[in-house]
Amino acid sequence: MDFFALISNKFNIKTDKQQRSAITHFKEPALVISGPGSGKTTVINARIAYLVLEKKIHPSNILTLTFNRLAKIEMENRFNNTFGTILDNRAYFSTFHSFCNLIITDYEKIKGIYYKRIEGENKNVENKRFILRNLFYEINNTKINEDELENLINEIGYAKNKMLNNFKEINFSTKNFGKIFVAYEKYKKSKLYIDFDDMLVYAHLILKKFPNIQRYYIEKYPFIQIDEGQDLSKIQFEILKFLQNKNSKNIFIVADDDQSIYGFRGSEPQYIIDINNLFNKCKLYWLENNYRSSKNIVEISSEFIKTNKNRYNKNLLTVNDKKYDPIILNPKDESEQIDIVIKIIKDKLCQRPDYDIAILYRNNLSSLLLVDALERNNINFNIKQNKLFFFNHWLVQDILAFLKFSLDQTDKESFLKICYKLNKYISRSMVEDILEYPPKINILEYMTKNKSLKSFQKELINDLKLQFENLSKLKPYTALDYIEYSFKYFDSIKKYCEKTGLSYKYLYNLFGILKNLSYKYNTIADFIQRLNYLESLFEAGKFGGKYKNIKLTTLHSSKGLEFDCVIMLDLYMSEIPGQQALDSYKKGKNLELLEEERRLFYVGMTRAREHIYLIFPQNKIGHIEARSIFIDEVIKIMDKNNTYSISEGLILNHKTFGKGAIVSIKEEFSQTIIEVDFKGTRRILDLNFCIENNLLSFDF
Repeated sequence: MDFFALISNKFNIKTDKQQRSAITHFKEPALVISGPGSGKTTVINARIAYLVLEKKIHPSNILTLTFNRLAKIEMENRFNNTFGTILDNRAYFSTFHSFCNLIITDYEKIKGIYYKRIEGENKNVENKRFILRNLFYEINNTKINEDELENLINEIGYAKNKMLNNFKEINFSTKNFGKIFVAYEKYKKSKLYIDFDDMLVYAHLILKKFPNIQRYYIEKYPFIQIDEGQDLSKIQFEILKFLQNKNSKNIFIVADDDQSIYGFRGSEPQYIIDINNLFNKCKLYWLENNYRSSKNIVEISSEFIKTNKNRYNKNLLTVNDKKYDPIILNPKDESEQIDIVIKIIKDKLCQRPDYDIAILYRNNLSSLLLVDALERNNINFNIKQNKLFFFNHWLVQDILAFLKFSLDQTDKESFLKICYKLNKYISRSMVEDILEYPPKINILEYMTKNKSLKSFQKELINDLKLQFENLSKLKPYTALDYIEYSFKYFDSIKKYCEKTGLSYKYLYNLFGILKNLSYKYNTIADFIQRLNYLESLFEAGKFGGKYKNIKLTTLHSSKGLEFDCVIMLDLYMSEIPGQQALDSYKKGKNLELLEEERRLFYVGMTRAREHIYLIFPQNKIGHIEARSIFIDEVIKIMDKNNTYSISEGLILNHKTFGKGAIVSIKEEFSQTIIEVDFKGTRRILDLNFCIENNLLSFDF
């Protein structure tokens, strides 16, 4: 029986002409450009079966490398569940890092040298994070917080994946990055330690310096397949080159340059675009039929990504019907945004209980208000994310210390966290005295009895005692205002940011999240209890409630997934593309940063089968925020033919606010902002949004 008739009849695997061309590729290098929802996993798995059944290649001679462990498990399970019944032996699936670790293990056995892997979170052993914390402190004479540590780890990974030797070429944000990097490498070598990134570095060196090991892997795996090739870094491509026989380079790469979103890890779509520089005479295949999304989504997203210049030009198509255009929503603030999301979820799942919904965001912090609201509404959810440091962040811990100490002025631990940020002339010697105080003694009251204090110091401490007593009686939202304005907490934070270069805006955003979470509570004790419960929800990563099928994830982590409905939140300009990408683009320095952000937005849109909601609140923590330029690009695609002649003084009618006159017009990143006087009340409106949602009519 013909191979394609076999897999169609036996496994119900239907293939199109493009897929069949890729599946039957035999020898020499090949690159398969695979658009969203085009069946790349089907192609990879079916090609393994084709090589085994038709070309008589033993399954153990075929290596398939994936980007991450979840992708490896899914692909391997699908292959075994489908073709396991007709194949005697199983092909080998592995993540790139696990395969490199295998090379290192073989080297260890040969040389009798054993390296200790130092990844992991065990606080009782010397691991990567523990070592880097100590080195950062030794070199910079200051402690590193969790956000800074995560950034340092990412920058080390970036340097290794890019195979950088000169750190001056890159503007690393970690203070004294070069010194820390060198000290870290020296320390690991002295202890025979290796981390996650070292698996790539060591495997590359082993293949380069030990021909016998290189020859073993070339002979063992004459056929190599790569999934998500657009995410490979320079060092990974260099490793692949060492695995190729000079006479027959049977490497088969499946990639989509439009979904390359890991530049911060060292990946670049340019390697895929310039594939012939890596593998001569590379055969090119195309998978352009989208079997996932509605015709609306395919057409709009395909047009959207064409704004990028550095890419393969694709003709993405679908046989799926037209359904719904993306819905763009502009709530007044973050709280209203959450209310809208809850309503969308309930409406969808009441109509279809099996409806699959994803809520996507650029930054993990966006999930906090979301989790709070989902749990309150008894909605089942799962969180797919890397790390959320919010609850342990020092600023959040500071705010909690204020609240806890207001409730209990014997709480020594909380007081010691904030004592130098109170602007009350509390000296080091006074703090040292506190350490000696008996437990359960009112700290401020006891402090005033110190005979060495001057009268003005006692007065300040008595005033402080009164402030904390006042704080304890307030509702949580008002209490947070009191910490900001009466204690002037952020005066010290501003000084700290000026000294260290930390982002004040980012830190204040953390405070804003706390304020948004505090609205519904009448007492500080209840609010603290709620925060502890939310932290436990994030640790569990899920909540079992009334509704099903709600997935929360970042845009980055959503790649490879698909859902009936996608809701993209917090689409501010400052979030996506972000200030760095915009500044770089404006200065003409680096178009790639902006293009990668556009690819990230594209990844989010193309996860959807039927519905897309794009949401950007007008205000963030009480301040007007511009919407993402990508929203404007989507609007223009959806409505190319609408043109309006708008000028100051023009009379308009708004569905909600009634008749008004335009006072001023301002352009911001392709966004038209108008100020309108509605009978003495002035409002700021997004003109394009109002037009697209039929909120306005004009008296031209």
